[in-house]
Amino acid sequence: MSQRRVRKFFGNVCERTASCMRTTGPVLILSLYACVFLNSCHSEKRSAADNGRVKPVLSASPNPVPVGDPDKPVATTQITWDTADGKIGELYVKVDREDERFVGRGPSGVMQINWIQFDSRYEFRLYAKKRSKLLARLTVSRDD
Repeated sequence: MSQRRVRKFFGNVCERTASCMRTTGPVLILSLYACVFLNSCHSEKRSAADNGRVKPVLSASPNPVPVGDPDKPVATTQITWDTADGKIGELYVKVDREDERFVGRGPSGVMQINWIQFDSRYEFRLYAKKRSKLLARLTVSRDD
């Protein structure tokens, strides 16, 4: 290949690369900034709760609680909660028709509940501090 052809070939490659960089370069840079911004905002998710984007979490695993050994009157589930705004929440449980009972407190938490019985329904309720506002509710039962 002659020197002239080599220059012409590489000149076209360089022109195409420069053109490509002019059109995709800003997109790549903006994408990089967006990724960095989103990662830095991860800790700001809780403040987004005021805008309705992040909701409180209240879950049980497993739910329903499996039968397991029918000779054992109680079984275990794990309750997880998060108020979504970083403020203290209070977790209560209402068993069947009884009054609510206090279970735990904190902006978030995980708790083993080892008193789930057959033929009962457990309604866990997550409140803002001092039961001023119901944030979430969850019913837990045990398979028959």
